[in-house]
Amino acid sequence: MNDLLALLTDNRFMPHGHCYLWRPDLLWTNVIADSLITLSYVSIPFTLLYFIHKRKDVPFDWMLAAFGVFILACGTSHVMEILTIWQPYYWLSALVKVITAVASVITAILLIRLVPAALKIPSPQQMAQVNDELREAQAELVTTARRAGMAEIATNVLHNVGNVLNSVNVSAQVLYEKVHTSKGQGVAKVVQLMKDHADDLGNFISRDPKGRALPDYLGKLAEALATEQQGMINELAQLTRCIGHIKEIVATQQSYAGNSSVLEPGSLRELIEDVVRICEVSLVRHHVTLVKEFRDIPVMALDKHKVLQILINLINNARQALDSVKDRPSRIILRLKAVDNQRVRVEVEDNGEGIASDNLARVFEHGFTTRVDGHGFGLHSCILAAHEMGGELTVQSAGPGQGALFVLELPMALDQDPCLRAMGD
Repeated sequence: MNDLLALLTDNRFMPHGHCYLWRPDLLWTNVIADSLITLSYVSIPFTLLYFIHKRKDVPFDWMLAAFGVFILACGTSHVMEILTIWQPYYWLSALVKVITAVASVITAILLIRLVPAALKIPSPQQMAQVNDELREAQAELVTTARRAGMAEIATNVLHNVGNVLNSVNVSAQVLYEKVHTSKGQGVAKVVQLMKDHADDLGNFISRDPKGRALPDYLGKLAEALATEQQGMINELAQLTRCIGHIKEIVATQQSYAGNSSVLEPGSLRELIEDVVRICEVSLVRHHVTLVKEFRDIPVMALDKHKVLQILINLINNARQALDSVKDRPSRIILRLKAVDNQRVRVEVEDNGEGIASDNLARVFEHGFTTRVDGHGFGLHSCILAAHEMGGELTVQSAGPGQGALFVLELPMALDQDPCLRAMGD
């Protein structure tokens, strides 16, 4: 340790001030400039730490931390520029530059590996275009429905599309913000900094034991980054599923005739997991905990899109009922269980603002709502869809401040189709 300290503080060299001929104007100009740069570099990591602390939902905190280490190392190199004016600690200055170079390499690799995933994130302009196309489709649907005397159906469709579209917009915006805050445009600056220290970096990697271990370390870091990238790809896949569901809602209602219901064999549990994934981003942003209590249910006949519409409406309503709750953690419990051999039950329970007894009998009426910005279409469309599938939708609440429980019961309907019965067996 003493030998290392002696090497780092070797006094056999000349102080850097000799290069300035000890001219006060030149010397202090450099000192003041390096001091201001150091203060700026030191403030940036603390700003990033504050941001990470306040925005715990940002998954790229490791990237911000990498930037913080890199920038702090850069600031330290400027401190060494000041120190070596009077003290010839050039080995110590070289060590600081090596650390800065390593931080630069790591940060550059991380950012470069993020670029493919970043390019897949829809831009606000692209999302605006999708929204405009959906609005045009919705407007056309409203016009058609009014001409055919089906204005109520069109209103319910718009409400259901809006529920899913909210999840699409929130998820896409979150992805865009997360990638945008990674400061990917700084890759060129980091690469240029690596080139500026190429000689020192090569000596470090080829001779120092820590340098020889750097490739293996970067390999493991690349694997971790690949995992992060796969998570973003999964999120984009979820966006695609949401958009597909929107298209299905519109297509179904455009060909709507009577109260027909399209049944197909499927797993209700898997369908509910899809609903959770659609609503998850919105719940996380509003700090709502979703508790799942699922029991195994056999394959049954399902109108998947109607069930999706009902459950997305119920979960969104539960989340909105929690907005005014401040004295307890917000929680939604989602249950799945069989009532008997013929029927299955899905429950959505929240600990939100509750429902007054006078309103319990009216919550499913068309146009009834207790929210200022509500329309009273969602729950009405839900109970209609439940009845069309041969099911029932009910509500319970102990009163204001006591939360609410919505119960969807559906027939298993295995006896209607030999294929379904075989799959259930």
